[in-house]
Amino acid sequence: MSSKSPVLILTGASRGLGLAVLRILLTKHNARVATLSRTITPELKGLADEVGQDRILPVRGDVSKPEDNVRAVEETANKWGQVDGLVLNAGTIDPGKIADLPTSSLIPYVQTNLLSTIYLVQPALPYLRKSKGKVVLVSSGASTTGYQAWGLYSMAKAGMNSLARTLAAEERENGVSVYAIRPGMVNTDMQALLRDKGPSSMHPSEMVKFQSAFEKGELLPPEQPGAIIAGLAVAGPNELSGEYINWADERLQSLA
Repeated sequence: MSSKSPVLILTGASRGLGLAVLRILLTKHNARVATLSRTITPELKGLADEVGQDRILPVRGDVSKPEDNVRAVEETANKWGQVDGLVLNAGTIDPGKIADLPTSSLIPYVQTNLLSTIYLVQPALPYLRKSKGKVVLVSSGASTTGYQAWGLYSMAKAGMNSLARTLAAEERENGVSVYAIRPGMVNTDMQALLRDKGPSSMHPSEMVKFQSAFEKGELLPPEQPGAIIAGLAVAGPNELSGEYINWADERLQSLA
């Protein structure tokens, strides 16, 4: 990792967990951050106006399109001359049983939720090798469970864990570290969507877990796992490279 102010690319930064990670990177780690998202939300624009163009580069693009990811890397390198880390946070969930999924939706979903990680990692790797950089893949507890109606989401996140293991092995000699992190149940729009759409397709015994966490105020504020994710992207331990790891793991707490 460069000794200068680190340069990172963050996807899914327009709201929720990604926006929290962005704020922490900018304020605590003095990072310079390029964001890739389809929309520049008022929150993201306001933050960009607040910190200035020398600290943040909002790139409008679709993570499911390889060319947009390449452009994000090129614009970042052209602006700051380096890339020290990636946080791959973009993703969607739309509960539905496997038997009912339209086949026309499968490829776009996998592109957004899994292949997009490779679309960004590939063009960034030459820079990450030079900086001995970090790659953080935001995974999910769903990657190791079988919640009814979460089939595609769980499949994509399990693939992300596998990608972290493989990429870590391939890039170990190049000094690039890769992590898949479970952020826990975070109070974001995704949880609101689950409470809205989940009851029609999820099993009641599983749905109650999410509803109960919301009603009891047990959902995590995005800043809690966000602090760990940001710290991992800047100074993650090399010895944990390749792991699928819980944000609350005691080995990560010093990163917050």
